[in-house]
Amino acid sequence: MVDGGILDHRQFIKALVTLCRERSSGTVFYNLSSGLSARIVMNRGEISWLAFGEHRGAEAIEAIRLIDSGRMSFNPSLKLTIGKQTLPTTPEILKLINTRSHERKSRPKGTNHKSTNSKPINNQSSLGRVFNKNEVCEIVVKESTEFVGPIARIVCDEYMKSQPTQISLNSVHKLIDNMVLDIDDEAKGNLFKGRVNALLQLD
Repeated sequence: MVDGGILDHRQFIKALVTLCRERSSGTVFYNLSSGLSARIVMNRGEISWLAFGEHRGAEAIEAIRLIDSGRMSFNPSLKLTIGKQTLPTTPEILKLINTRSHERKSRPKGTNHKSTNSKPINNQSSLGRVFNKNEVCEIVVKESTEFVGPIARIVCDEYMKSQPTQISLNSVHKLIDNMVLDIDDEAKGNLFKGRVNALLQLD
């Protein structure tokens, strides 16, 4: 049993992401001072079962999302589940848990899938090229998931939060370099980088 101590919501999400990156198996416990406890079962970095109080599955995701702080522990030898659950993918679960209710309410409707360009725009100078950030993110995630698992979506979404709809060539290279650091294997990193460069025509 590994005790992570008292963690606030942000620290809890960060710890979950780390366990996913490390492809961990076992059960995460997030115990509240009220006596309630959230349980998240993981299998090689993938979340396969969730519970919080009387809530299970998708209902548990909504409940866990509202927890402000608790004592987190991880037991790699325990994977106790009751019944099979149909869940979103692990990146989607992490994203849902990381989205607080007030953030959802303040988000303008109909803005999630809008983009001003469907393809990268080429100017006369290669340094002047701009790219649609959603398309870049999808390519980067698709090409890196086999190397880093569900953390690929988290890394890309976090990087793109502060980026405009159209991003520069320099920003694209920074995102690629960030993902290479998470791959943590030179040969695989170079393979990933070569694939993305070819798909985005960066050479």
